[in-house]
Amino acid sequence: MNTFTSTVESQTIWLDFTDAVLFPFSVSVGYWYENTTTGGSSSMDEFMPADVLEQAFYKTMQEFPILAGQLKSADSGRQYVEVDKDSLNMPVYTDTHCDLEYSTLSKSGFNLYKLPMDLNNESGVPIPSGLAGGKIVPAYFRIFRFKNNSGVLVYASVAHYITDGYGYSQFMNRWAETAKSMQQSQNNSTPHVVRQYIHNRSFHDNYRSSETTALSASVVESVTASGGWFAKCLAWLAPETRGRIFKALSNATDRSCSYFHVSSKTLEDLRTRVQACAPEGTRYTINDVVTAFLVIIVGQAKEKANIEWWNRPVPQMLRMLSLNRLGNPAGLEFIFNVNLRSRIDHPEANNYMGNMVDTGSLAVTRDQIHQQTADETLSALALQIHQATVLSTNKEFIGQRGYLMNKKPEYCMWPSWWFATGSEKFAVSNQSRFDHYGLDFGAGIPSMVRQGPHAFTDNLYIMPDHPDTGGLVFEFKIPRDVEANLIRDNRWMKLVDRYGSCL
Repeated sequence: MNTFTSTVESQTIWLDFTDAVLFPFSVSVGYWYENTTTGGSSSMDEFMPADVLEQAFYKTMQEFPILAGQLKSADSGRQYVEVDKDSLNMPVYTDTHCDLEYSTLSKSGFNLYKLPMDLNNESGVPIPSGLAGGKIVPAYFRIFRFKNNSGVLVYASVAHYITDGYGYSQFMNRWAETAKSMQQSQNNSTPHVVRQYIHNRSFHDNYRSSETTALSASVVESVTASGGWFAKCLAWLAPETRGRIFKALSNATDRSCSYFHVSSKTLEDLRTRVQACAPEGTRYTINDVVTAFLVIIVGQAKEKANIEWWNRPVPQMLRMLSLNRLGNPAGLEFIFNVNLRSRIDHPEANNYMGNMVDTGSLAVTRDQIHQQTADETLSALALQIHQATVLSTNKEFIGQRGYLMNKKPEYCMWPSWWFATGSEKFAVSNQSRFDHYGLDFGAGIPSMVRQGPHAFTDNLYIMPDHPDTGGLVFEFKIPRDVEANLIRDNRWMKLVDRYGSCL
């Protein structure tokens, strides 16, 4: 029996509105480690010893008992996680050897899709177990050991209803800290001090506006409740089957996965230019300016691809039958997550491990999309983003997407008819603030960090680059025709110093 299963207590954790909004998604990252220790791959000592990683993992689990819980749904549609110490729903943890050299994977651009395991099947939409008739795996932790002791990949995928990117980063860093401490200790007997994190969602409830989330919550519950059409359609499928279905749907869009690197100097130069047009007393962040730039660039790339597709014969007939409702989006809904911890005046905010994010939405009209990337235009958009992510406090902007659903429904994805109407959608997850390159399990920091496979398209993940290089990596998961338009846009490519495929 490991240290976790022998100490965990039974508990019930009710999930809140934010968890429910994010329940179809997962947080998935791969950390690549090359064996550059003395002797390297010729050494007889196992690189990043398996027994140390596993023991450290279960010690860290003591701080995250929710990872061993079962997702359930009440009759009202509200979801909860039940941790039963006598019937734990443990995450999948495997440590396997791979018949590939580390150098082979590094030359391929650290391509997760070349691994001998279909990680897409672990990104399927979770359905509460009361509906599916079986337990939903809350997380996958995969250790891949490359041929000849040449390196290790640590891949972790955690269901988003459990935690957000911040909580994910906390777990991974605690796991790495514990493993490193165990290796530095001569007898591995150093007692593990269990850090007390907050998983009870009532902490978050105190900082959300009930007015702006009421309608949004009702929409989510209509989809996830036992009688919801979404649950009915997917509940009878096994999680692996759902993963395959969403992978097939993604492949049907001819999706690409590409990365673009922008240096720190280029990013700061862009911010400085736009800052010159800012209102007095306002200081834009790089995130404000880059997001504003992407709103126009991505919006135009998507609209060009959209026009090209709907000009084909069969789509044209569909448009005529729908009286031009199809293929005529109101604009672009640019969706981004806003971390609320820094905006809440509470000493325990950074210890809260639930989804303490607001799903911010910037509703951009077609006229705005057609604007050029002049500094004045970027400043106007950056100011809106700045207000939502930096200036707002407590409840002012929390639940912003709920407000948008109430006041501007034409921009939102209504479950029953989003295929026919509404705006184009594009979601951005900025993980550059997380210490992904701080994960030292005792053999140094990762050589590379990459986002894991995802079942959804029209996403951008902004990642930090290796500390020796600096700058940001933009990982786009978009249709190939949109990617082609992006690469042809000189305004974007002038910022980029290198790019490639993640596939």
